[in-house]
Amino acid sequence: MIDFLIKSTIPLVTLILVYFLLLEKEKIHQFNRFYLLFSLVFSLVVPFITIEIIEKIRTTPILQNNTIQFSQESVVIVQETNYLPLVLWSIYGSITFLLFFRFVRNILKIISKINVNTKVKYKNATLVLLKEEVLPHTFLNYIFINEIDYNHKKIETELFSHELTHVTQKHSLDVLFIEVLKTVFWFNPIFFFRYKR
Repeated sequence: MIDFLIKSTIPLVTLILVYFLLLEKEKIHQFNRFYLLFSLVFSLVVPFITIEIIEKIRTTPILQNNTIQFSQESVVIVQETNYLPLVLWSIYGSITFLLFFRFVRNILKIISKINVNTKVKYKNATLVLLKEEVLPHTFLNYIFINEIDYNHKKIETELFSHELTHVTQKHSLDVLFIEVLKTVFWFNPIFFFRYKR
């Protein structure tokens, strides 16, 4: 596990540093998005790539005239059980299960909000009008906004077009992908890095 962590973190840190140094300020959003997703996938695949180097070694047989003597004594082999891997896998499994439970619970909360609240068709998306004060946000084809602000036309068109961009470019799938990775690879410190969309 530590080997995987090291082999996946080093390329990911390198690619993210390149992103921050060269690409973050550039206005090429589609490429930046692709680059960040590629960085994640690449860093997860790298540990499974092995490069074999075959080296021919010339050997000459060594002949020795040693005699081996066997004794009649019985040998008792005592095997010690190493519980550390079992404990570590139990901790990993418990935390992963809790994070997966939280992930599913959050998805169900979003679905519940969609089902309970008023919905309005808007271009290629659906507006979900919420009673509570919220910052407009998107999930799949749904844009969540405050109902009072919508009814009183307080939401600017730029904001609608910004959220529509998230809908058309399917940014929610990126977020879902990253959340699944965080659930499985929660032990990797690089996942504390906030993905910007």
